[in-house]
Amino acid sequence: MVLDPATLTVAFVLLSAALGTLLLFSWALNPRVKALAWWGGAYWLIALGIGSANIRPGPPAYSLLLVANTLGLLCYGALYTGCRVFNGRSAPLAATLGAAAIWLGAFPFIYTSQSQRLLLIASLTLVYSILAAWELGRHASRSLTSSRVVLVLLLGLAAFNLSRIGLALAPTSVSWIDALAHRWSPSMALLLVVFGPSLAFMFLSMAKESVELEYKQAALVDPLTGVPNRRAFMQNASRLLARLGSKPVSCLLFDLDNFKAINDRHGHDTGDRILRIFGEVLTSHLPQGTFGRLGGEEFGAILPLAAREAAVLAEGVRHAFSTAGAETLGDLARVTVSVGCVTGAGADAGALLRRADAALYQAKRSGRNIVIAA
Repeated sequence: MVLDPATLTVAFVLLSAALGTLLLFSWALNPRVKALAWWGGAYWLIALGIGSANIRPGPPAYSLLLVANTLGLLCYGALYTGCRVFNGRSAPLAATLGAAAIWLGAFPFIYTSQSQRLLLIASLTLVYSILAAWELGRHASRSLTSSRVVLVLLLGLAAFNLSRIGLALAPTSVSWIDALAHRWSPSMALLLVVFGPSLAFMFLSMAKESVELEYKQAALVDPLTGVPNRRAFMQNASRLLARLGSKPVSCLLFDLDNFKAINDRHGHDTGDRILRIFGEVLTSHLPQGTFGRLGGEEFGAILPLAAREAAVLAEGVRHAFSTAGAETLGDLARVTVSVGCVTGAGADAGALLRRADAALYQAKRSGRNIVIAA
């Protein structure tokens, strides 16, 4: 089969532009996923770069060669920056523009040597490919199946650029090496025509998977306090109880004292601040996944602790909340919490909560701001 370089070039440029537009359109629909804008820009940059380098037959002029490769290196910079942004990390300008700046500085000295130009371009793109793969593999803020596929594709891109370094150093008298070492060959064009869409669609899959994960997590988190909501708490508690079997577990039930009166007197903003303070106290004192907001001013926790250990922990939470409330609110409002604490084995979460609720009722009747272990 004969591959026509001109046809493949046009196909690659149009395909890259279309994929760049698709990524930018997806970003417009999901502006929170800013990485899509970087990746869409990367595809447009490579389309412009390859298009300008092959705009006319024969060797490109000095200015076209300079601009085309600058655009290609900016593409790699945007690709890497997009991976950083996707992980919630900064987008330093030096990382985006570094390779392009090196190329602009070196180009006047290597313009006449095709092998030196290829060596520099392939080395810079190799570094960016490895950095992008490292970013997704090492600094991923969440585990996504599509991210692992993108990681493999980026490593494949790194291998391709590494091979280009070898081609730049190899004797150009070998025909197949000479063909691949040129700025644009049918083999390279075919490879990129297949690779480009694969990477773009996996970027879209990453964004989709990330948004779905955010919605899933949002459905399990109380938006005011940032702690697990009742649904998440019950799910976590059921898993913990199933794992522990007949081993003892303790249930703590917290209820903020006089919360309605504070809300009525000082307003809902103050009430919200108090709820957030208590959420922060629980987060700093209890293991992740063991507590949650059950509703209103009531919070619960189920932990793999014996009765005495649970009572000591509950007392620590009670004291920490009073201290944190005084430091934050001052004389505006005095905040305290009553705690019901029970320990058992082999019971389900509902039964433990009902027993803890009875202990909490005793704490309220005993004057509040106290831990009652039953």
